[in-house]
Amino acid sequence: MWDDNRVMLFKFSAYGFLKNLRFFEPFLYLFFLANGLSYLQIGILISIREISVNLLEIPTGIVADMTGRRRAMAIAFASYMASFTAFYRFSGFYPFIPAMVLFALGETFRSGTHKSMIMTHLDREEMSDRKVEYYGKTRSASRLGSALSALIAALIVFEWQDYNVVFLATLVPYSLGFLLMFTYPSELDGQIAKRTSLSEVRTHISNSISQLRHSPGLARMLANSSIYDSFFTISKDYLSPIVKRYAVMLPVLLYIGNVEERTAIMVGIVYFFVYMCSFVASRRSYALLRRVGNMATALNVLYLVLAVSFLLIAVSLGMGWVMVSIAGFFLLFILYNIRKPMVVGYLGDRIQPQTRATLLSTQNQTVSVVGIFIAPALGYLADAYGIAYTFGFGALVLLVSGLILPIRDETYRGANRDPVPPGSQ
Repeated sequence: MWDDNRVMLFKFSAYGFLKNLRFFEPFLYLFFLANGLSYLQIGILISIREISVNLLEIPTGIVADMTGRRRAMAIAFASYMASFTAFYRFSGFYPFIPAMVLFALGETFRSGTHKSMIMTHLDREEMSDRKVEYYGKTRSASRLGSALSALIAALIVFEWQDYNVVFLATLVPYSLGFLLMFTYPSELDGQIAKRTSLSEVRTHISNSISQLRHSPGLARMLANSSIYDSFFTISKDYLSPIVKRYAVMLPVLLYIGNVEERTAIMVGIVYFFVYMCSFVASRRSYALLRRVGNMATALNVLYLVLAVSFLLIAVSLGMGWVMVSIAGFFLLFILYNIRKPMVVGYLGDRIQPQTRATLLSTQNQTVSVVGIFIAPALGYLADAYGIAYTFGFGALVLLVSGLILPIRDETYRGANRDPVPPGSQ
């Protein structure tokens, strides 16, 4: 028999696995392009999503903290399923707008809420010192789900030759995720207010703002990780159009009947290996942190290496080296999944338990603020000058922001909860 901790690790991992069975994800930009959208219109849709996230993030985080996190997660899955249904049923720029808003609603109810549930569990089990290791394991399950999702999505597109069907297929794992939330113990809901008054909401917000005001390092980390996450989230989906270009040129696939089938095969293979690398990276994040021994150093180096990976993609696309640019995307995914568990551990050690969902949601809100401006800008550059320029712009912004927003130098004790200033050991 499994003990409670192993059961919860399995459930947290199952959530990540099911949540990342997004069969549409490898083909998202190809889906939009097939529906007649330009890269600028795609960027505007993403900007609308980010604006919606920006408006809804903190309110939904407060709802999660004050009315129950399991309920918030169930609402998230329901919103996602409504969004997928809309994408499947309709087509065109304007019908996609409400679908994007529904997707954003799911993102806001889910984003900081589930991380805060994991941290609450670790606090209850007196395992707070293992945040990076524990979150790395649960995140690796989500990467495994993404890898499997890429293969299944490729089979779906190959068989039906219709990108819309992948949204319909995604309803199955998300229905299971919806049901999974009701198996979580009530203790993970946090402290629930039976009646939430306006004054309590104001106090909750005030406490969150006070934490940021009295912790410059926390505020800097939120800004640093938000720029990093936003550029990754928006730029990663440019991989599929690049892979499609390569699939058309690859001689070994010329015997396959049409471009859609060749694209499905190549996208499925490339994304499978991308996500498998991400799976390994998430599980090795804690080992890398222990080897470096300094949380700030690890975070800052990974930030600057991401800027280099953007530059690599830009130069290789400009030179016509498609395979090298795809290798650059592999590096991009690996870096992100090594760094993400460290970010969660860093924030978890510095955020008070009662406001975790709110402040982790604030981090996602700042990601959306950056994305509001970045997504249309990248789309415009892709339309006007080519995808290489979008990544050149990204490399420049990441390099500058990495230099002006470095994480404060603190030594992170792998076996202890608290960071220790250098020289105090």
